[in-house]
Amino acid sequence: MTAKPKILIIDDEPDMLRGCSKILAALGNNPFPVPDGNQAIKLLQDEEFDLVFCDLLMPDFDGMQVLDAVQKVAPNTPVIIFSAYGTIDRAVSAMKAGAFDFIEKPFETDNLKILVEKGLRQRNLYKERVSLLKQLEDKFRFDNIIGKSESIRKVFEMIESVADSEANVLITGESGTGKELIARSIHAHSGRKLKPFVPVNCGAFPENLFEAELFGYEKGAFTGATHRKIGLLEYANGGSFFMDEVCELPVNLQIKLLRTLQDQQLRRLGGNELLQADLRLISATNQDINKALEKETMRKDFYYRLNVINIQVPSLREREGDIRLLAEHFLIKTVKSSPKNIKGFDDSVLDLFETYDWPGNVREMENIVERAVALVKGEKITINELPPQLTSNRRTVSQFPKSSLSEVRNKAVEEVEKKYFLFLLTKHKGNITRISEEAGMTRRHIHRILKKYNLDPQLYRRGD
Repeated sequence: MTAKPKILIIDDEPDMLRGCSKILAALGNNPFPVPDGNQAIKLLQDEEFDLVFCDLLMPDFDGMQVLDAVQKVAPNTPVIIFSAYGTIDRAVSAMKAGAFDFIEKPFETDNLKILVEKGLRQRNLYKERVSLLKQLEDKFRFDNIIGKSESIRKVFEMIESVADSEANVLITGESGTGKELIARSIHAHSGRKLKPFVPVNCGAFPENLFEAELFGYEKGAFTGATHRKIGLLEYANGGSFFMDEVCELPVNLQIKLLRTLQDQQLRRLGGNELLQADLRLISATNQDINKALEKETMRKDFYYRLNVINIQVPSLREREGDIRLLAEHFLIKTVKSSPKNIKGFDDSVLDLFETYDWPGNVREMENIVERAVALVKGEKITINELPPQLTSNRRTVSQFPKSSLSEVRNKAVEEVEKKYFLFLLTKHKGNITRISEEAGMTRRHIHRILKKYNLDPQLYRRGD
C-alpha cells in the first residue's frame, strides 16, 4: 500500500490551520499542522516531508525565515507560501528566494488541489533523480568491479583519485579486461555524473560516416542530409565522452578532435556556428600505443592530449586470487535468470580455471560460465560443460612468491603434476587403466596421486 504524502502546514491562525488540514486530508494526504515556524523547523530536522505549506506573515518566525530554514534543512522539499491580499509582492519575492509557488488566501479547494499535485510531482521528480543516481552509483561502484588482487586494487585507487579531476584518461589493457566498465565507473564518481556518458567504438563506423556521427551536420551539408543532426560530441556536452579502440580513429579526425578538445568548441558539418563542447574525454585501447605512434597511425599531439592520466588494466591471468571470485560472481549472476537449481562448480572446474590462460580475459570467463549454465543438467557445473579450449590452452608461466629454491622446486613439481593428471583425466574421461598406461605408472600409484590432489575420476566419466 502506497504511503500518503506527508504535508507540513505552518500557520498562526487556528481556523486556517484546521481548515487547510481537513482539505488536504480529504484530498488523500497526511497533514501535519503546526502553529509556528520554530516548531516546524524542529519537526523538519526529525522527519521527512513531501511538501511544506507556510503562511507568509507570522509573528516571531515568518514565512521568509521558514523558507530560508527549509532550504538548509530539507533543500529538496517544495515550499508553497500562503499569501493574503495585499502581500502578493512579498509572495513574489518569496518565489524569487526559492519558494515553489504561492496561493492567495482565502483559496478554493480546486486551486489548492492543483497546487498540491504540482508540488508533489516536483517532489517525485527529485526522488526519481536520487533513485536513478543511486542505481548508477551502485552499478558502477568499485566493488562491482570484482576482485581483491593487488593489481586490481591499484585500479580502484586510480579511479578514486582521478574521478573528480577534469583530466582526460587513457585506459589500456587487453581485450575483455573491462575497460569500458572502468570508464563508466570514473564518470559515475565524477562531478559530471548527472550529465551524459556517451560511448563510441572508433572501429565501428566507416571513415566517411564517422565525422558526421561525431560532429553532427546541418541540413543540406551533403547528399542525403535532409535534416539537422546533433553529433555525439555535442550530445556529450557537460558529461563524459568515451572513445573505445581509439587507435582506430582516422588521422584526419584526430586533428579535428584535437582542435575541439583544445578550444572546447565544435562546428557541425555544413554549419558556421561554433557550439560549446564542454566534455571530458576517456579513451581506451587494447593495441600497442608505441607501435601506433611509430607507424604514425596516431598523432603524437593527439596522444599527449588523450594520455594525461593512464590506467593500465591487468589481464585476468595477472590477477592472482581473482579467478575463483569472478567465476562465482558470474555464476550467481547467470543463475538468477535461469530456472535451474545450480549450487556451484565442481572443484575440478575451478582448478582448471586457475590453470587456463584466459586470452579473452573477464569477458571470456563470463561467456564460458553462461555456456556452462545453459548446458549443465545436474546441480554442479563439471568439466563436461566446459569448451575444449580450456584443456588445450594452459598457462605455462607461473609466478611464485619469495621462497627458497627447494620450496619453489617442490611447488613447481606439484603444479605440473596436478596439471598433467587433469589433462589425462580429461583426455581419457576418467579411465584409470588408460591413464596408467600413458603415464607408465601402476593403478595404485595413480589413485594415490589423484587422492593427493582431490581429483575424482568419476566426474570425468559423465557425458560423452
